[in-house]
Amino acid sequence: MLQKVKIQKVLGALLVVTFLAGGLSLAAATKVHAASRAATPASAPVMVNINKAGVEELDKVRGIGPAMARRIIDFRTANGPFKSVDDLVQVRGIGGSKLQKIKDQITV
Repeated sequence: MLQKVKIQKVLGALLVVTFLAGGLSLAAATKVHAASRAATPASAPVMVNINKAGVEELDKVRGIGPAMARRIIDFRTANGPFKSVDDLVQVRGIGGSKLQKIKDQITV
């Protein structure tokens, strides 16, 4: 991650030098800079234990809102702890597609 930040700083400086040298229009420089900023995640991905998390923690997972978090907790309360993250497909509203999108953010 630190290396990525250093590379971004170098590319940003190169972008400014290219613009000042007349090799890049202001509009193009702005688009390039905005695209490089958008490609960088604001923070590290969240890793949430689905057997211990409350509504607020589960809500931090991209793709799970408060209603889905409540359903996960209700299912866990009624059926006991999840044995695997794949067990989430048993919760109403979580299918294979949704599971694949959130799988890198959850653990048991």
